[in-house]
Amino acid sequence: LQLYRVFKWCPRPRICSSKVSAVVGTRAVLRCPNASVSSLISVVWKIRSKTGSHCLLAYRADTNKTDKTNCSEKMTWESSPYHDPALQIHPVRLADEGNYTCEIATGDGTFCLVSALTVLVPPAVTLTHDNNGVVVCQASAGKPAAEISWAQENGHSTENKTHHTNGTVTTLSSMSMINSTNAHVTCLVTHPAMNQTQTIELSPSDNLELSHLLRGNAPGSHY
Repeated sequence: LQLYRVFKWCPRPRICSSKVSAVVGTRAVLRCPNASVSSLISVVWKIRSKTGSHCLLAYRADTNKTDKTNCSEKMTWESSPYHDPALQIHPVRLADEGNYTCEIATGDGTFCLVSALTVLVPPAVTLTHDNNGVVVCQASAGKPAAEISWAQENGHSTENKTHHTNGTVTTLSSMSMINSTNAHVTCLVTHPAMNQTQTIELSPSDNLELSHLLRGNAPGSHY
């Protein structure tokens, strides 16, 4: 408690906000507001996840002590809080989504940055076809939902999305190729957690070559 009392002497903080995204299983780094650390008094991270859990991570400069309340071991200072009070989470899980508030008290005043963390989950992609000439492209358990399109427009496609309780979404798109003479079919899957190309080729006896292209943005984006 003594570690947080110092904030009672500070004026109303200047508040800013940001959005941060990280891919599940990777390392996320959340920054504090830009403030001079030469006159640093204290730093407090207040963490509230979407699951309802709360966590406090604090540092007091005059005693050079840190404290942690109800925080998991994967939530730590990225380096020395006196030099850079950034918070790191490794590995990131879906349950870590929520608001991360960094409050810095300095000789110049109190500064606050609220970061909304979004966790991205890359989908598992499969591409199959049946004997009736229907090609199925499926992006399973992605977050957010993957977008599926087809390189060929000579067939009729339908799409369905299934929302799961953990916040992930499965997108399924079916393309009918019954009247098509095109022996090559490509489905394009777009997702912010992906940036790669994969190809699936069936044996010549299937008389149909399938490939899927995964497209996305670099993870860890800030807005």
